Amino acid sequence: MWIILVINLLVAMAIAYFGLKERQEDFNLFTAGAVFIVFGLILIIGLVPVMNNFEELSVLQFVGGILIAIGIISLIIGFVTKAVRTVSLRDVAIAMEVAVVCLLYLTHNAGLSFMNLVVPELAAIVGLVLFIVSRRQMN
Repeated sequence: MWIILVINLLVAMAIAYFGLKERQEDFNLFTAGAVFIVFGLILIIGLVPVMNNFEELSVLQFVGGILIAIGIISLIIGFVTKAVRTVSLRDVAIAMEVAVVCLLYLTHNAGLSFMNLVVPELAAIVGLVLFIVSRRQMN
């Protein structure tokens, strides 16, 4: 499990480095809200394989719930203040990759099984695809 965690960590670091290297847009509450919601949803969906382990379940539930609540509040503030209502795919991709690393770290005691890796690796693949799509849109 540690090898998979390290590989996903390296991929997330590379995506974050290249994604934030060329960043020139301003802070956007709408994008921040979407990023928080995506991060929280990945953690909440990652609860499925560890339903029997209360310690990991409670941490994932708490952090995921807080992130979703903050995301909803940010989206509401973004709507009220008439912020730019575009979501940056690059930011969502970075958030997905970081969420995968957090999810794998928090569930590393659950053991290496196919069921424990479905949600994190699927989210990592979707994050990588979103990052590639966002890079192609810029060029």
